[in-house]
Amino acid sequence: MARPDVTTRWVARGRRLGARAEAARSRHPIIDVGYRLVERDSSIGGGLLAGALAYRLFVLLLPTALLCVAGLGLYADAADKSTSEAAREAGLHGLIASQVSSTSSSGARWLVFLLMVPAVLYATATLYRALAIVHGIVWHGSGRGVRVTPRGIGMLFAALLLAVAAAQAVGWIRRHDQLGGLAALLAYLVLVGGAWLLVSRQLPHRDVPWRALVPGAVLVGVGFLFVNVFNVYVTTRLVEDRADTYGALGIATALLLSLVIVGRLMVVSAELNALLAQPERSP
Repeated sequence: MARPDVTTRWVARGRRLGARAEAARSRHPIIDVGYRLVERDSSIGGGLLAGALAYRLFVLLLPTALLCVAGLGLYADAADKSTSEAAREAGLHGLIASQVSSTSSSGARWLVFLLMVPAVLYATATLYRALAIVHGIVWHGSGRGVRVTPRGIGMLFAALLLAVAAAQAVGWIRRHDQLGGLAALLAYLVLVGGAWLLVSRQLPHRDVPWRALVPGAVLVGVGFLFVNVFNVYVTTRLVEDRADTYGALGIATALLLSLVIVGRLMVVSAELNALLAQPERSP
C-alpha cells in the first residue's frame, strides 16, 4: 500500500486534534469559551469588521501623522533646533526619524497644522462611530441606531493619546533602565487596559456592570503591549535594516499589519465581553 504523503498525515493529525478538542469542551470551560468565541466571530463576520476598523484607524493615522510632523517642525523652529534633533527628542530613531525630519522641514507648517486639527477630530468621530456599530452588532445583533456622543469621541481620543504616550514612555524607560522597563510594561498594560475599559463603557452594550467589560479591556491591554513590543523589536529593526530595499513600502506594510491586529483586538474584546456576559447555558 502506498505511503501517505506529508499533507495527508498533517490533515489526519489536525482532524484528530480537532476531535479531541471538541470532546474536551464539556470538561474544560476555557476550551468551550474558545470554541464559542470562534463560532460567534464567524457568525458576525469578525474579520470583515476588523478590516473596517483597520481602515478607519488608517484614515485617522494620516492626518494625525501630518499634524505631529507639522507640530514637530514648529517646535524645532520655536526651540531653535534642527528637525533631526527634535525628532530624536521625540523618541524617533533610524529610518523613521529621518523620514519625519525631512518631511517636517517643508514650508507652510502652520497651514498644515491648522488644517489637520479638524481632520483629526473628524477621523476620530468616524472611528468612534465604526466602533459603536461593531459593538452594537456584537452585543445586540445590529448596529442600527447607534449614538455618537461627544463624550465618547473625547474618551476615545484620550485613550489613543494615552496609548501612544505610554508606548513612548516605556521605550524611554527601557533604553535607560532594563529593570524599570519591566515595571513600565506592566504600567503600560494597566493604563491602556484601563483606558479601553472607559471607552467600552461609552460604547453600546447590554445592561451589565462595569466588571463585565474588564476581560475585553485586559485583552486589549495585553494585545496592544504585544503589538508595541513586536513593532519595537521586529518591525522597526527589519524596516531600518532593509531601508534601501523596502523603504516607504516596508513601513506602510508593517503599519497596515499592526492596524489590522489592533482592529482584530477591538472586535474580539467586544465579542469576549458579550460572550462572558451571557447567562450560563443549560446542560
